[in-house]
Amino acid sequence: MAAKRVRTSENRNYFKVILEGVEIPGFQKVTQLETGVELDFDEEKNVVRPGDPICNNVVLYKKRTREQPFWNWLRDIQGGKLEKRNIHIELIYRNKPLRGWKLINCWPCRWSISDITDGVIDTIEEIELVVERIELI
Repeated sequence: MAAKRVRTSENRNYFKVILEGVEIPGFQKVTQLETGVELDFDEEKNVVRPGDPICNNVVLYKKRTREQPFWNWLRDIQGGKLEKRNIHIELIYRNKPLRGWKLINCWPCRWSISDITDGVIDTIEEIELVVERIELI
């Protein structure tokens, strides 16, 4: 009889998201983590050259918790106070950092929550961030 593989805390995989030095718990998924450069065409020389760096908006998914730093940040922006911040994201594999990214000069432009029904206990927040630059750390 084969032994059942038990998932222990030593084998846990998750995302560590750090905003202003504070780890925010509950992240499950990160999408659209993409960067590149604009393409500039020099008509005179008939060549394409690299232009300014560009990034997709990054979307974070997290379990809803009592702490609401992204909601509060977005509320400040809706009130006219644009504050750009840096966010560190680390992929933790078997309790060890596997890969990391730094989102530079970002700010939330959209927040949503999964459907809420009387049978739903856990809801998922979706936070979309405008990002000026991404660095691999």
